[in-house]
Amino acid sequence: MESIKVYKASIELNSDKSYQILQQNLFFDAHAGEERVNKTEGKLTDEEFDELTKRIADSRLFKMKNVYGFNKKESNNDPLEGLLYRLDYTEENKIKYILIHPNPADAYPKGVSQLINFLSNCIAEHSKK
Repeated sequence: MESIKVYKASIELNSDKSYQILQQNLFFDAHAGEERVNKTEGKLTDEEFDELTKRIADSRLFKMKNVYGFNKKESNNDPLEGLLYRLDYTEENKIKYILIHPNPADAYPKGVSQLINFLSNCIAEHSKK
């Protein structure tokens, strides 16, 4: 998840329930002239992993297009203008890359919205530790 040139947060989740969260304030780092990436690692609980598995299944990622939301003209009044979601998913040697610029006119499946919300909550919850 990235707010272009402002903030970037990513979470890598693995089949062994381990995760790695990277967070970076791009705006302040640019002014400071250095990169400061906050890294958090740990393991998901069984309940969290089960929820993740359900959200991935509901998303049907391999049936999705690769790109959503880039078919509109940018607006300075759009609060989502600089926001991007990138999903990189690997399963049994198959890889799917999806790039989403939130835009109600180019809707993506509801399951993906729920997956993004779950991942955002994981980042928020586990980066507190």
